[in-house]
Amino acid sequence: MRAGGADTAFAESIELSSFLSRLPMVGVEQKEDVVRMIPDDVIPVLQAAKVDFVLVGAHGASGFLLEPRSTQDVDFMLKKRDVARASAGVLKKFPELELEKHPDVWRYKRGKQYVLDLMLANIPLHKRVMKEFQEIRMGRRIVKVPKIESALAMKFAAMTGHYRIAEKKHSDASDFISMVKKADKMGKVVDLALLSELAELHYVGGGTEIRQYVADVRAGRTLQV
Repeated sequence: MRAGGADTAFAESIELSSFLSRLPMVGVEQKEDVVRMIPDDVIPVLQAAKVDFVLVGAHGASGFLLEPRSTQDVDFMLKKRDVARASAGVLKKFPELELEKHPDVWRYKRGKQYVLDLMLANIPLHKRVMKEFQEIRMGRRIVKVPKIESALAMKFAAMTGHYRIAEKKHSDASDFISMVKKADKMGKVVDLALLSELAELHYVGGGTEIRQYVADVRAGRTLQV
């Protein structure tokens, strides 16, 4: 799905998120020179390798946020069968990166800073996200990003994940709130049936819970995470 003016607005949000992500942050970057990656660094590599992917994470959700924000890395969702080919392209282009292979994600770091995640669509929710996307134009390139329902469902999964640290859960909740408010402000209809279906893939009962989260945001109530 391509959306004309909305297309441009989303691309501009990714551009702003990328700009903010290039700015130095307090922390490890005070001690060593770290240059973060942005979507434009990696998208040409993946497309040249003919890899099907969806831009996710903070960049992929930036067009849904009231205010796009910075992030420490770039996240792409892709099929397991494509990850080796994608990784070969990434390491050829950026040989200084160090690769860590995990069952659900291949992570790349420069020094001590993680800069890129290739997330494998292994679990039911992520497999469905690969199908529930929209296309936007970034310059001369057409790029897949999640639908608003997919972006909300992934934030919900992060907020309710057992191994997610509390600090990041609250950041995820902030993004979830921002996305619901932005959608309502712009008059964009969130398909609650699809949203429930996606959240139910995360765990049984997730569909009911995510609808309650949306209702809580709209009523101005605090999200319990």
